Amino acid sequence: MLPTIVLLERAPERFSEARPLDVAQLGDDPAERLGLDGRHVIVGNEVGEVRLWLRDGPQNEPLAIILPLDDDLPTRAEAALRLWTRIVGRRADHGREPLALTRQRCDRLVLMLRALDGHLSEASYREIAEILFGIRRLEREPWKTSSLRDQTIRLVKGGVVLMRAGYRTLLRGR
Repeated sequence: MLPTIVLLERAPERFSEARPLDVAQLGDDPAERLGLDGRHVIVGNEVGEVRLWLRDGPQNEPLAIILPLDDDLPTRAEAALRLWTRIVGRRADHGREPLALTRQRCDRLVLMLRALDGHLSEASYREIAEILFGIRRLEREPWKTSSLRDQTIRLVKGGVVLMRAGYRTLLRGR
């Protein structure tokens, strides 16, 4: 399950201050889908999206957030706090979406995927480097000791890892 989805279930009776959730107060035009496993909601506003999974129970019952003790707990907790700030009407100061990629990370992922594409097309590392960095940059130093050669090899290896289910780490914000 995507760690930015906030899992909500009926609150135990001893949580007397728990309250029902009014999805309409969270943002404009929520996208909802009712499934066999519960109600799925995505609500966006100028701050970003909140994704909810409401399991088992009527909409008007007090709810509790479920946070599994797993490797994704920090991301799940941040998503839960984003929901809470919307519910109570506070301004979120979390800076960015929990899984937002930095510009540098995004650029590197693009290079990895382009390198992987070349690799899968059976291009040599040098041919891949020519496409990624340009022939002029490759001519500045001998290929065998070139830092661009090493970078190209790392990009191909990173692309292969992504292809073999490594893309799931992106869903965890890593």
